[in-house]
Amino acid sequence: MIERAVQIDSGGGLVGITTQPADGVEQSLPTFVFLNAGLTHRVGPSRLHVRMARALAELGFSSLRLDWSGLGDSGARQDNVPVGESIIAETRAAMDFLTRTTGAREFILIGICSGATVSFLTAQQDERAVGVALINAQSHLHGASAELGEALRVRTMTRHSYRIALRSSFRRKNWRKALGGRISIGGVLQSMFLAPIRAVLGGGKGAALPAFDPVAEARTLTERGVRVLHLYSEGDEGWDYFQEVLGSKGAERLAEIGAETEVILGANHVFTLLWTQDRLATAVCDWARSFAKPPAA
Repeated sequence: MIERAVQIDSGGGLVGITTQPADGVEQSLPTFVFLNAGLTHRVGPSRLHVRMARALAELGFSSLRLDWSGLGDSGARQDNVPVGESIIAETRAAMDFLTRTTGAREFILIGICSGATVSFLTAQQDERAVGVALINAQSHLHGASAELGEALRVRTMTRHSYRIALRSSFRRKNWRKALGGRISIGGVLQSMFLAPIRAVLGGGKGAALPAFDPVAEARTLTERGVRVLHLYSEGDEGWDYFQEVLGSKGAERLAEIGAETEVILGANHVFTLLWTQDRLATAVCDWARSFAKPPAA
């Protein structure tokens, strides 16, 4: 494979790394654009973006690992554009760059956590996006209401505390750590009992959520033919957000409109364990194969 550092805008402010198959780019395949996770630069947490980009190159996909302004090697912006707007604009600028330099016309946006949310929001605005791979995504299915967002945050963390302690595949290991003093048992009990009580008294967990249709958010993409993949770590609160918003049958509800969902058991938020990194890369590559166009008859 061939990897190059690139300057995405004429001023040299935005920087990224392209990864291309050694035998050249297959023009019929869309190009992956990896977006930053929080304040982590383009390699991604645990170097996941590097791992996935190289695995995708083995399948014939080219990709760009992008640094938004102020992250990694990209310079800080000199204007007053709000970050929520600038990162979407910069993602679209990266797509423009790839079109100019490689001829790419279709893109798959992929990110972890905040990068997943921006992937989703950018795809809603830009029809060049033909796929989104959303890893541990939160806050993307309930619109822009601050009141609703705060209510969901409280309910999500309450659900998360109970699930991790009582129903997750690593609950026994966590309780052994707590009983052995490696995890604060007081913190565990506070998360499970005191936080929900305070939330109810404060109008959080017990309050009814404003009416909204989370499936409608995803439908804005699937009706346009965009392929949507939700990938969640079992240990991530994003999976609890997903279930809080969509219900216990959320995956089935999204499947009805063509969106896919997968949970990687045993994985934490940043896929620290190597075998969970392998599982994530495999899941993304398996999904990516669905973009290969069948040979003409």
